Amino acid sequence: MRISATTLEAFRLYLTQDWMSEAALLDTLFGRVTPSPAMALGSAFHAVLETPDVYRVPHGYHCGDYRFSDATMDPLLSQIDRRGVFEVKATIDFEGHTLVAQADQLCGATIHEFKTTASAFDAEKYAASYQWRVMALIFDPAVITYHVASLDDHGNSVVELRDLNQVSVYPYAALKDDCRALIGHLVDYVQRKGLSDAVLLPKADAA
Repeated sequence: MRISATTLEAFRLYLTQDWMSEAALLDTLFGRVTPSPAMALGSAFHAVLETPDVYRVPHGYHCGDYRFSDATMDPLLSQIDRRGVFEVKATIDFEGHTLVAQADQLCGATIHEFKTTASAFDAEKYAASYQWRVMALIFDPAVITYHVASLDDHGNSVVELRDLNQVSVYPYAALKDDCRALIGHLVDYVQRKGLSDAVLLPKADAA
């Protein structure tokens, strides 16, 4: 079976968070996720981080429906090492399955993940995620650092940076065991639901 970091994290949220419904989990498993306004904003922000020159306009940046001032973008842009490689996708064979993940930026032995939120920064949210655990298995980094931008588009697509935080997470001794256990629960769930022929089959779009 082919299991993406996104799928495994969605399953963890389904097991541990009341707000993650089974319907939402199934949408993730089947790739039926419809981009929300928050996701569209995050994608635009990330695109500017990756190739700022492409979106440069006087006094800021314009990507899709969103405008970002220099004051919004510069704090994070100034931290990015342009020698790193963006959107690095890789797979690994693990316990008879294919794990797949995509790192926002790989720079030496560090993975940088760029996230946006409309709410207050919650370091534990990122530390608890299995997204980075799967990436740690695949890329074997020394550290994974999340850069989290709290944004407000004011309802008019003019985006303001309210806060910028970061949290770093590190591979640990029991990492493989933890991933193995959660993958086992996910496979059991898929089999119980009779979804094996439709979900988690090899497909090029898993990320």
